[in-house]
Amino acid sequence: MSPASLASPLLLATMLLVSGPARAAGETEVRHESWRVCLSRNFQIQAALTDPDLAADAAFQACRGAEDAYLAALARSPLLDDDDVARARPRLAGRIRAWLVGSRG
Repeated sequence: MSPASLASPLLLATMLLVSGPARAAGETEVRHESWRVCLSRNFQIQAALTDPDLAADAAFQACRGAEDAYLAALARSPLLDDDDVARARPRLAGRIRAWLVGSRG
């Protein structure tokens, strides 16, 4: 094989390796933002009707699908495994809850 015929597959492989993590990071960011927006929107609606802690609980219930999608995107990271994500879930929820209640979403 000539060097020119090897360059194209090598270039393709390099592009796939470089774009894979960037695409995964982009998906994780999109999923996180979607979850945060869902929580904020639902919290604001519920906070007008009830106590902030109950509003936060209701927001978490309403946005469970968005949370699961975000955590699944995190789990696809080459730097994290399912156990890491499972350990992080309560901490993430605590931070988001504090943000919701503290800033009123």
